[in-house]
Amino acid sequence: MALDVVVKSEDTDPVVELIGKIVDVDVKKFQHKLDHLYKKKDLPRIVLDVTRADFVDSHGLGVIVYFHTLMQKEKRKFVILNGNPDQNSYLNRLFELTNLDKVLNIVCTLDA
Repeated sequence: MALDVVVKSEDTDPVVELIGKIVDVDVKKFQHKLDHLYKKKDLPRIVLDVTRADFVDSHGLGVIVYFHTLMQKEKRKFVILNGNPDQNSYLNRLFELTNLDKVLNIVCTLDA
């Protein structure tokens, strides 16, 4: 399944939803969207929704870490929304095995 990137708004915070496989060919699709939002300095928080993403390769992880670092340096928030409650799901395991669950701001819901 090719990657679909949907930008939607949750209150005033933009939510970038990724649906499908995040692989080298499609990484630039969501990187471009994140870059566009990042350049809007009046946005204190950007949410990346990976709930419906099936797979993330190293390029995709690199982009996620890159934007996390950029936002952190500017005292802005980059939030990863992973609404999949299954701790054995691919993304939950990936974040755990790479220790990114300890570095990134990963939430199950935006209500928290």
